[in-house]
Amino acid sequence: MSNLEVIQNGVSLHPDTMGEPVYQIGAKGDDGEYHIVVSAGMTKQEADSKLKEMQPAKDKPKEKVAPKKKAVKKDAPKKTAKKKAAKKKKRKG
Repeated sequence: MSNLEVIQNGVSLHPDTMGEPVYQIGAKGDDGEYHIVVSAGMTKQEADSKLKEMQPAKDKPKEKVAPKKKAVKKDAPKKTAKKKAAKKKKRKG
């Protein structure tokens, strides 16, 4: 229903609003003719607000979020086997 639009369809014959334009809501078909969806005669402001109610709500565009970088775990410092100092045998002599 996103192709709906406000259409001026004649003038009012009501004594209070004689000669003022009357608006309806419809869609233009493939054949070029308008297909009326809301046939009630309305003022321009009424038709615009009704059309706004009928349109689906648009989601706000999502902000682009940079992909999170995986934290690189640093391995705990490896405990290296301490080289035991080779005990030198003392020579007697």
